[in-house]
Amino acid sequence: MCCGRGFPLQVLLTGGQAGEAPQLPRLLELEEKKPKVLVADKGYDSQVVRKVLREQSIRAQIPERGLPEGNKRRRKGRPPKVSRQMYRQRNIIERLFGRLKEMRRFACRFEKLADSYLAFVQLAFMKICLKPYFSDTP
Repeated sequence: MCCGRGFPLQVLLTGGQAGEAPQLPRLLELEEKKPKVLVADKGYDSQVVRKVLREQSIRAQIPERGLPEGNKRRRKGRPPKVSRQMYRQRNIIERLFGRLKEMRRFACRFEKLADSYLAFVQLAFMKICLKPYFSDTP
């Protein structure tokens, strides 16, 4: 999870086979200050995720998944409204992962133990957060 400026807020390490969307409620529990808006891609389009966000009064900017030709919508009611301008902000988290993947150790996952890998991810996050303060270029 990251803020609107691209700085990491929370990280939750799971097994490689675990999906991202089911981890969202746990990730939101870790965060002290609840976000007003959550921008996510179509992978997070599930009734469970939308229900959790509604319960916590967080506005969801998640587009509906496309359906194969001839299939009906999965849920009743009107489709969720997604602001195109707000949805464009989703690239911020993608850029954060891009910066992490520039670090070979993160991309190749040399650490085999979860604790040491999480420690490296946290160090990488610190490097990203501190770079503007110790860099000659913006």
